[in-house]
Amino acid sequence: MTFAVTARSSSRAADPGEGVVFASSFELKGRTAVVLGGCDGVAAAVCRLLSERGARVAIVGPDELALADLVDELRWNGAEAVGIVAERLDRADAAAMDSVRGSVIGELGPPELLFVLPGALDNRSWQRTVDNGLTGTFLALQAFVPTMAEAGRGAVVTLAPVGADPATNAVGGGVTALTQHYARLFAAAGVRANVVSWTPCDSTVEDAAFAALYLASDAAARMTATTLDVAGTLMRL
Repeated sequence: MTFAVTARSSSRAADPGEGVVFASSFELKGRTAVVLGGCDGVAAAVCRLLSERGARVAIVGPDELALADLVDELRWNGAEAVGIVAERLDRADAAAMDSVRGSVIGELGPPELLFVLPGALDNRSWQRTVDNGLTGTFLALQAFVPTMAEAGRGAVVTLAPVGADPATNAVGGGVTALTQHYARLFAAAGVRANVVSWTPCDSTVEDAAFAALYLASDAAARMTATTLDVAGTLMRL
């Protein structure tokens, strides 16, 4: 199904202040963001956007050297950022994720923004793909969302991958359903949770990152349990 959007003329003069208000809704100064997913791809692009908007950024990934490089880049540009090395977040180890949460709070304070952005999935192995993409997402939501709910505020963005193999697509569907579940469960506590469904073959990591920024920002303050499909010119049937 194709939808066409047409512009309508209006006699009302544009208010120059409207653009300022809309732009300010993307500002994140003073907020703490956690980005799980390593230091490349969508995760790195999200970290750069968050730091540009004034957020404090905790980057969680397995590669200590890559973390240090990205943290140095963000700090060089004036951002407050820390790197947290976590090697086994793709396994059913709730204690490891709880340890990450404790490290984030100790370094930057309680987080208000959570981005769960698994890196490249190993589609040669069903179990490894599910462990990394789905189990890791579940553990992150389980660890961080209740902390946000206690504070009465929070925004979660997950990445649901779309690929050519059954494991990746199963993970994408599972991440979407899981995120929607948490959105409904914690809506009354002031926590929003949304999904970016991303098809990398016809869109860039920056495309996915901008969608994630929008969903986490005040511009999407009335959106939860929603999926933004970033698919370029492709249509999923």
